[in-house]
Amino acid sequence: MDSRRIPRTLALVGLALFAGCSIAQAQQSEFDQVKAAIAAYHAALEALDAAKMAPLWVHDQSVMVVNPRDKAIAVGWPAVQKDWEETFAPEAELKVTQVDGPYIHLSGNVATSVGIVDSAIKLKSGQAINASTFQTDVFEKQDGKWLLVSHMAWRVPQ
Repeated sequence: MDSRRIPRTLALVGLALFAGCSIAQAQQSEFDQVKAAIAAYHAALEALDAAKMAPLWVHDQSVMVVNPRDKAIAVGWPAVQKDWEETFAPEAELKVTQVDGPYIHLSGNVATSVGIVDSAIKLKSGQAINASTFQTDVFEKQDGKWLLVSHMAWRVPQ
């Protein structure tokens, strides 16, 4: 190999390694942003406040939710918002703990997350409920922010 080409080759290899690191760092940053969106979602759940849930969601007809007590799929932002209001209505306290996952997959401006969450619920009636749920969430990145477009939760069999 020509000795003049060695520095250029090394520079190109270094640039490729730097670009690879930058891509990996950018992807890690996206993972961290999705994890932060999941944490914000769990905080809104624990607040038992549909108004705190609202900024975490896309507000159009594509969104959907299925919670463990639901008998139907809520589709579209007005239905999803109503579902959260009905879900929170009987609850006095809620503590959410991620026990498995979240397992996150990124593809462009869409992220999916799957995990298991333990919920310690105290109803306004005084009844205490402890339940584990599988959760699948779909996020879409809009204006630099990861927003929910779908949430599905169902109880882990006992």
